[in-house]
Formats: sequence, C-alpha cells, structure tokens
Amino acid sequence: MLGKLMKHEWKAVWKVPTLLLGVLIIIAAVAGLTFALPIWDSDWIGLPMSGIMLFMLFYVAMIGVSIGIVIYLAVRYYKNMFTDEGYLTHTLPVTSRQLLISKVITVSVWELLASIGILFSLMVFGGVAVLSLASKEGDFALLLVEAMKELGNLWDMPFFKGFQVFGVSTVFMELVSCFSGAMTIIASITMGQMIRKHRILGSVGAYFAISAVVQGIFMVIMFPLMLKMVMDNEFLYRFEESPFSFYTIMFTIMSVVYLAVGVGLYFLSEYLIHRRLELE
Repeated sequence: MLGKLMKHEWKAVWKVPTLLLGVLIIIAAVAGLTFALPIWDSDWIGLPMSGIMLFMLFYVAMIGVSIGIVIYLAVRYYKNMFTDEGYLTHTLPVTSRQLLISKVITVSVWELLASIGILFSLMVFGGVAVLSLASKEGDFALLLVEAMKELGNLWDMPFFKGFQVFGVSTVFMELVSCFSGAMTIIASITMGQMIRKHRILGSVGAYFAISAVVQGIFMVIMFPLMLKMVMDNEFLYRFEESPFSFYTIMFTIMSVVYLAVGVGLYFLSEYLIHRRLELE
C-alpha cells in the first residue's frame, strides 16, 4: 500500500516544482546568453553595475524558486493532512505511519531535486556565458582549453589532499540535510496544527524555533573546533595547507546533527499524527 501512496503523492506533487525548476533553467540560459550582446564590448561606465545586477537577478530567481518549492510542499502537506481534505486522507485503508512515510519520502526527494536543479541552473548559466564569450573571441576558447588542461594538473598539489573524502562527506551531508529539511517542514506543520485558532502562525513559529535550535546545536558543537583552529598554530597551518580535511570533519558533524534532528522530528510527528491528530 505504501507504493500506491507514493505513486499517488508523486502524481499530485510533481507539476509545480518541475515548472519552477524549468523556469529557473530558462532564466539561467537567457542570463548567460546576455554575455553575447555587443554591450559587453563597449566602454559604457555602467557596465560593471549591469553585470552585478544580472548576477543579483539570477540569484534572486534561485532563492525564489527554492522558497517557492518549500512553500508549495508545505501547503500541500497541510491541506492533505489537516484540512477538510484530511478527513478523506485519514479514511484511507493505511496506517498513519504509512501516510507520514509517503509524505517524508516525497518531500525529501523534492528537496534533493530542487538542490540538483539549482546546481544545474548554475552550470547552465556558467556554460552558456562561457560559450557566449567564446563565440565573440576565438582566443578565449583556446585559453579555456588551456585552462582546463592546467586544472587537471592541480589534483597532484598538496592543497587538494583529502578532496575525495571531502566530496563523499559533502554528498552525504546534502542527502541527510534534505531529509532533515523535509522533517523540519513536516514537523513544524504537524506541531502547528495543535494550536487550533492559529495553525498557520503556530507552524511558522515552530519552523523558526526548530531552525534556531539546530543552529544553536551547531554553534555549541563547532565553537570548540573553531577555537582550536584559531589558537593552535599547527592546526591552522594544516588548514592553510589543505582545508579539505577540516571541512570533512565539519560536514560529518553537520550530517550527524541533521540525521539526529530528522529522526527525532520524524518520531515526534508520527506520535502527534497518531495520538494527537487535530483536523479543521
């Protein structure tokens, strides 16, 4: 039955986030194509500011799409679980655990897809911008090829020591943070529905409270490490020589915190849905 729930949930959710990410990628391509305009070859005094504004507009578009997807998923979860629609949802021949798991998986996957989509839009923007500049200057393309060759030789430098492990820790942290982010959304709304007269306000307050607690945990854990980095000259030297080992430790700690928070919020949400369900 969980498989059927997942299939139905995916069909109900996928259109809006896909549309938002598609619009973002189109904006990225158009923004990159602007570098092919003749204005970039002029001596216009406002050219640097125009470039900054272009980057800022693209950045705002990325933030807007990211927030838009989160809001859509949150509203979808709230309506499907705690409004009039929730009466139908909770009459399905499934357990509250199966309902919650289907929501958690769907929101987590879309959190991950949103991150991948935003990263892809950055690649599209950079790639199209480079190709636009290369189409105007043949020497630029040759210079780019030479730069790529030189980049391949950088991996043998001591600076990149431990980069592979750092890459693995980064991917793992991203996966765990998507789960934790999904659980923050779901738990906030689930906690907020207990405040009958101010459900939305309660959900928003719970979201910021959870986020503040997580940030506080990070500060408590990371402060000794940062202090050691500042006070210990040998540690600072090793960081300057190759910072990836330090970031691997930091991302591993963050992953553990994200995982613990996500699991804790899952069991809290399951308890509230099973024992303290409040529908409008």
